[in-house]
Amino acid sequence: MGLTCKICFENASGQGKQARITSCGHVFCHDCATIWFRTETNCPVCRNTVAGFSGLIALFDHDAGLQSPSLGFDDEISENEGEILGISGCEDGQVRDGSSGAKSSGVGASGAGENGAIQISGGEPSSTGRSSAEGTAAGADRGRVADCLQRRNCDNEDVQVKYVLGKVAERWQQVMVERARLRVQVAALEKTKQELSARVQVLTDENEVMKQAINMGFRPRGSASNSRWDLDCDTQDSGYYSELRLQGLDRESEINAMGSYLTNLNISQVGYTDSGYLPVRGGSRAPAKVGERLSASKWELAHTFPMHSGPVHGIAVNPSGNLVATASWDHLCRVYDVHLEEEVAVLSGHLLGLYAVKFSPAKRDLVGTVSSDQTCRLWNTDTGECLRVLEGHTDEVNGLSFKPGTHLLATASDDATSMIWDAEKGISVTTLKGHRHGVYGVCFQPSGGNLVATASFDFTAKLWDPRTSEDVQTLRGHLEDVIGVDIDDSGMYLATGSDDKTCRVWDLRMGHPIVVLQAHSGEVKRVVFSPYGKLLATTSGDTTVRLFDTATWDCAQILSSHSDHVFDVAWSPTADFLVTASHDRLWKLWQPRVPSLRNSGFTSNNHQRYPASQVNSDLMRVERMAMV
Repeated sequence: MGLTCKICFENASGQGKQARITSCGHVFCHDCATIWFRTETNCPVCRNTVAGFSGLIALFDHDAGLQSPSLGFDDEISENEGEILGISGCEDGQVRDGSSGAKSSGVGASGAGENGAIQISGGEPSSTGRSSAEGTAAGADRGRVADCLQRRNCDNEDVQVKYVLGKVAERWQQVMVERARLRVQVAALEKTKQELSARVQVLTDENEVMKQAINMGFRPRGSASNSRWDLDCDTQDSGYYSELRLQGLDRESEINAMGSYLTNLNISQVGYTDSGYLPVRGGSRAPAKVGERLSASKWELAHTFPMHSGPVHGIAVNPSGNLVATASWDHLCRVYDVHLEEEVAVLSGHLLGLYAVKFSPAKRDLVGTVSSDQTCRLWNTDTGECLRVLEGHTDEVNGLSFKPGTHLLATASDDATSMIWDAEKGISVTTLKGHRHGVYGVCFQPSGGNLVATASFDFTAKLWDPRTSEDVQTLRGHLEDVIGVDIDDSGMYLATGSDDKTCRVWDLRMGHPIVVLQAHSGEVKRVVFSPYGKLLATTSGDTTVRLFDTATWDCAQILSSHSDHVFDVAWSPTADFLVTASHDRLWKLWQPRVPSLRNSGFTSNNHQRYPASQVNSDLMRVERMAMV
């Protein structure tokens, strides 16, 4: 069967030498086995323990004959055969047993005489008949030879059985290794199956939403993952749209054909822009002066504030538009009055770094901060006093949001929950559970809405009904952690910022993104809509802030002055300025370039004047509304 040595890869039973096999089933030639097991006690193939050369088993090779050791019986048989069968001196050269009258000799036979008698050394010539004692000895010798032959045959059978068992064990090991490999492949295929099943479910849900929208008379534009619903007409229009798609028209031809069809029907095409994306419609029309500022072609750096010893991670502007609060990893929140041009409060009490800060829209002197010390604190900005310490989270608290017109406050934490609090009483109202990883951003829906939006490290954003603590909708699409989240003034559009370097804007009525902004070269952190929703500000790890026009989704302005991650941004309520916070330990104030603000101060980094007497009527009106 051609046994091959596992060391030299030559015929293990060649040149008349026995092949050897270990108890673990590996075959070696005699020479290699002798050399290896002279000093080693382990199999050179699988490293199993072997009791030296003596622990090897001789093999039977059909091609080379019996390959088993004599175990000491061969010499013994030869000697007995020499005694019984190999006697010399017989005249006829034959040996006859005692029963037939043949002559034989025991040990010490030296020859035979002329008459054919066998001579025994030191004894008398024997007669032609053997004595009974001699016959008994000869029979015993023959029985001994037979026993030796039988024992050798049995040993040969044992060797063959052991060899077969060794080969079976070796094959069993191969089968087990193959089985393990197949199980790994099955596990990988099962994971792929689950991912594909989840993707199929998402596509099925999107398809169902599209069907419902078409039945309602909406028109989809673009791909399913970036669909927009920009036309409201009857079911007949839906059929026309489907016909256009079946004709294989490209996007531009489809738009032109649809425009012609709408012209014939005397229906205006609502929502389409040159960029191909649905614009955001604010809840109310901006006053003329506010609109002028938001439409400014350039925002200029007015001043840089080096007020912290650690990275500035959060920033906020109060409803009156005169106070700016900053949250830093130096454990402090500092409040600065941009009208008086002075610091009015230093809020100290957190044990670890601060992640975010927000002003209450209901109480002008109330500000909240959250920290990695797992707490949220409420402060009085006039006195610097800590009014409440909200404890309940079991990990770092990353974000917070006040609900307009109420005392409710929401916090987001790395413990994968968001908690709703009664800020007036300092007690927890409900806990929102459903994210698989930490929750970083949170915001309430304005304009009388009841939803809460959260952004999580599980790559999703969720909408919740805090009255029932139910997960209303999950927004999927980002490929990395979702950091920032904000809802515009109309309450219909939500923006999310992610470490995948994109910002997505979602239509909350349909649950689909209307645009994916990919202008940043670094992670997108927090995202904030401007007053009246005309601009969207995004901060990024690429050290810039970008302002996007929500009517066209073009990048209207790039604010570049920081030297490290820009993590947060906040607008003044009348768009007089916006402020940015960065890990370079600075916060900066920016102003739009419009005629009405040329003489109002903050025109350079060296000279800043923003007297309270120059607060315009829009700002006073907002302040009165906040007080009410």
